[in-house]
Amino acid sequence: MLRPVMTALACVAALPALAANLSQTAHYPGAGADALFNLYASSAGHQQITGLPASYRNANGEDVDQAVVGGDLMAFCFQPGQCGLNARVLDISNAPGQHTMTMSWWNFGWVSAVDPADLAIEGRGSPDSILVVTFSDTHTGAQIELVQVNVPDYKVNIPNPDGSVETGPLSQIVNTHWNTLYWDGFRRLVSQ
Repeated sequence: MLRPVMTALACVAALPALAANLSQTAHYPGAGADALFNLYASSAGHQQITGLPASYRNANGEDVDQAVVGGDLMAFCFQPGQCGLNARVLDISNAPGQHTMTMSWWNFGWVSAVDPADLAIEGRGSPDSILVVTFSDTHTGAQIELVQVNVPDYKVNIPNPDGSVETGPLSQIVNTHWNTLYWDGFRRLVSQ
């Protein structure tokens, strides 16, 4: 029984990587997990973090102030009705000093493949990734741990609002954008 399993694993390992998994931890001395989570989980706070339009919506599609299970996050909305990020809130877990949000996550990079053959789902590019973000108190402040699985790894061209274009594996661009769009935004807000 072990030999067929090992053979199957070797065959899978030989296939080109179609998706990547991301893992990051950002530390915020002097901050609290409750405050960081409340920023991320509110429409106004999310917009403050990124500096770009964002709103949480309930399951009926109505704008709400806070994230709700079954609702959506629409962010990076450069034009009305055209948002670069669509995420479904799958679960929210709250405990003293620790909050976790799990989301089904998709952004416009999913349909920005250089090679159209990489796009597996018409209109969506690839399946959504799953994002788990945990906000925890630490001895010196708080930290945010991120795990994002099934991030497409194909080469993309991502147009930026300033007219520049980012080119490279989508997973690497997403990994970098967590730092520049979110962690730096939290740092800016915590230092105020």
